[in-house]
Amino acid sequence: MRIGIYQWTIATAVHWIWFAFRNFAFGRPFATAVAVRPSDRGPFDPSNVLQVDITVPRPWRVEAGQFVFLSIPKFGIFTGLRGHPFMISWWERDLKGLTISLLVKSRAGFTAELDRHAGKHLLAFIDGPYGVRHDFGEYGTVVMFATGIGIAGHIPYIKDLISGYNNRTVKTQRIHVAWQIEEQCE
Repeated sequence: MRIGIYQWTIATAVHWIWFAFRNFAFGRPFATAVAVRPSDRGPFDPSNVLQVDITVPRPWRVEAGQFVFLSIPKFGIFTGLRGHPFMISWWERDLKGLTISLLVKSRAGFTAELDRHAGKHLLAFIDGPYGVRHDFGEYGTVVMFATGIGIAGHIPYIKDLISGYNNRTVKTQRIHVAWQIEEQCE
């Protein structure tokens, strides 16, 4: 019994140390999240989908298949401090650092609060990244299935496969994506 308690204590301590390392960097601002409706950025108008751009204080190597738990304290103790899981859809590195982008379907609770605060810079905490990268570059043809917002998890893989094809580092020559969308957009 004591061994289990010790293991849990050590695992929890390591997790919180890693969380602090990921979110707090001396001399750098905290992570900020900005939710933007894609319709604000162009003609694509999916209903209740947000793009959440998060600038992180300490960059890491982002890979396809990773997800993060996002917390926003401003939303309150019950809504904002629980981590909500989201797949990383894409990322950019520039002189300012790393910005990761998430696609979020606004429903209730946390995602509804994100929608209400669209366009505002919000203090954010990131727990992660989690997930295992799968190497689809060994296959000549890759078939992907997604419904609705589930396409967000496939975007980084598609991007990597196209980049690998252009660089001649993957064997993939065809990508078939079957994406079921419930609502029609005009």
